[in-house]
Amino acid sequence: MKRKGIILSMCLVAIAAIAQQKAEIEVSYTEHQPNMRTGEKNGVTHQYILLAGGEDSKFFSPRTEYIDSLNSTPEGKAKYQEMTRSAYLGGKMDDIPRADGSYYVVKNATDNKYTCYDTAGTEKFYYEEEIPQPKWEVRDSTKTILGYECFVATADFHGRKWSVWFTPEIPVVAGPWKLQGVPGLILEAATEDGLYSFVADGIQQPDKNITPIYLSGEYGKTDRIKFLKAKRSFFDNPLGKINAQFSGRGVTISNVRDKDGQSVERIYVPRETVDFIETDY
Repeated sequence: MKRKGIILSMCLVAIAAIAQQKAEIEVSYTEHQPNMRTGEKNGVTHQYILLAGGEDSKFFSPRTEYIDSLNSTPEGKAKYQEMTRSAYLGGKMDDIPRADGSYYVVKNATDNKYTCYDTAGTEKFYYEEEIPQPKWEVRDSTKTILGYECFVATADFHGRKWSVWFTPEIPVVAGPWKLQGVPGLILEAATEDGLYSFVADGIQQPDKNITPIYLSGEYGKTDRIKFLKAKRSFFDNPLGKINAQFSGRGVTISNVRDKDGQSVERIYVPRETVDFIETDY
């Protein structure tokens, strides 16, 4: 019954075609990505949520958004600091509030743009790009995900070949991260090499709006390629970037060591070993 209700609701929204910031569907995804320090495949997981309403959407980490919401007000900052302090004093390190995934992707269909917010080391950036239109090729294979019949489509996108599983039963042109453009909601996606993937693990009809990004004023404007190059520059020389940024404050970080006390020359593996989700920079 709940499944039929979601499908009916999505159909009514598509027929009405009324642009609004009210989320009509919420999908939770587990993101798998390589460990950028060790190169281990599927070494890191993050939890993300897609909120979609009309043709607009927001893809984000709920844990990261919670921390950003706290830090957006003086009262919230005080609460965050007290939570951190209590966890330290109580020896409950796992209770310290920590961000999960780093990025937000906001889709504005009226402007035909994505606005992406992310970090390159200690710096925050945002950029806009026209909503991409990958040349998806729908294949014959099907499978069931969360009770929905899904079809597979493949395309090259920003340097990687992707396969996505989408369901026409939910007529929402949206999916995890920047993946969209197929006739239905994307519930699963993976790169050809298996390094990056998104798997839906829950769908519901929420009673919430697609809200703006907290602390958006702290992000400096750039473009997609410049951002990726800045992020790679940090990964290639993180200590140098941090020291350059904070040198005026008398802060110097050096001599990072591993668990055996040996000096570590690289904190992150090189691009040739593991690269970002987008490689076309």
